[in-house]
Amino acid sequence: MLTMNRWICHKFRRSVDPGLLICAAIAALALPAHAHAQFTGQASATGTYESNSNVFALNSGSLPAGTPDFRRSDTYFSYGAALSGSYLLGRQELFATGSTQEFKYQRDTQLDNTGYNIDAGLKWKLGDSLDGQLDASRTHSMVPFYNLTGLTTLSLVTVTEQRETAQIDIKLNSEWRVKGSAFTSKSQEPTFNEPNLQLTQTSGTTTLEYSGFGAITGGVMAGYSSGNYSGPNGSSNPSFSQTTAAFVAHYNHVRSSFDGSVGYSRRSSNDGSDNTSGVTGSLAFTDQLTPKTSFTANIARSINSYIFNQGSEIDSSAGVTVNWQATYRLTVSAGYTFAYRNFPRQGNNPVGTDRVDIQESPSMAIVYKPSRWLLIRPYANFQTRRSTFIGGHFSQNVYGVSFTVSTPEKRRARQ
Repeated sequence: MLTMNRWICHKFRRSVDPGLLICAAIAALALPAHAHAQFTGQASATGTYESNSNVFALNSGSLPAGTPDFRRSDTYFSYGAALSGSYLLGRQELFATGSTQEFKYQRDTQLDNTGYNIDAGLKWKLGDSLDGQLDASRTHSMVPFYNLTGLTTLSLVTVTEQRETAQIDIKLNSEWRVKGSAFTSKSQEPTFNEPNLQLTQTSGTTTLEYSGFGAITGGVMAGYSSGNYSGPNGSSNPSFSQTTAAFVAHYNHVRSSFDGSVGYSRRSSNDGSDNTSGVTGSLAFTDQLTPKTSFTANIARSINSYIFNQGSEIDSSAGVTVNWQATYRLTVSAGYTFAYRNFPRQGNNPVGTDRVDIQESPSMAIVYKPSRWLLIRPYANFQTRRSTFIGGHFSQNVYGVSFTVSTPEKRRARQ
């Protein structure tokens, strides 16, 4: 048995990211020697067909005269597989998920790509007052073209992100608790013009909560983050720091729930090119209107990083979703999202002014589960954008259907 364990560890070290090894090592130390153990696992395979009326998200007049018109429709077929598993031993739980999906475009074959997602970590618990989670993940996917306005060469652009996250929850007494979280990440988004473009970020937040108001929990949150862009063609590699303070609240009732935060964020950069500030936060409300119908509304405002321009964006959004559980096999959902995106000093009308995008997206989806192992999901959405950026207007219709075959969760318990 010892020889077998050494062989497995050797293979594990050769094939898995070091961040995942850290999670596994801490997990091994935390697990008691004699406890009830349980494994849960599931596997699935998915195939998708999708049609997009404007795959490059272009305005009809956005390209110079005489250049090819790339404003055209395309369809793709994709197929992929996913595995997930968790191992519960006492109060500690190791978990891991992995998925991959290959996309095959019918016209613009240069957009063919393979995406993946890997996530592994440990949910730990020490006594009744202390618990948390360690997590490491890596994702690789194609960047939507509506996030790449101004790209002169219409080619495949992908983003790869590696992220490590730690969370802790300390229960001080029956009414007070402290929550903390931190993460570090590296995002690589190479383009034709800047093949080495990447963003490295670190962030930490602390929240103090009080639950002595009955169904309402309230508190305060403070956060700090920093980031650094590297690899642009220009001489500068701008860095930034950001501070956030907010009030937070949670409410849970029999039919309704509410989660919200309202505060203020300020971002500053070393060269002054990425300075911005404003009110930030999010509000989400869910209500079970009838036994079969639920309603969700949310609004949010945040300061985010825009890797493509090595700058920031202030995103304000509002959305509503209605879900109708027609039968235990069939669910219908309809939604609408409105987004107001401000890109400070990143416009071209004239160059150096603020760019503002207004995006709207109604959508509809049906989830039909004719059996325990099969799920069929047809969907459709319509997107429009009005922009102060010359060439930034676009509209597109997207519709498709996906088929997912999955195994039932497999459980194995032993002493």
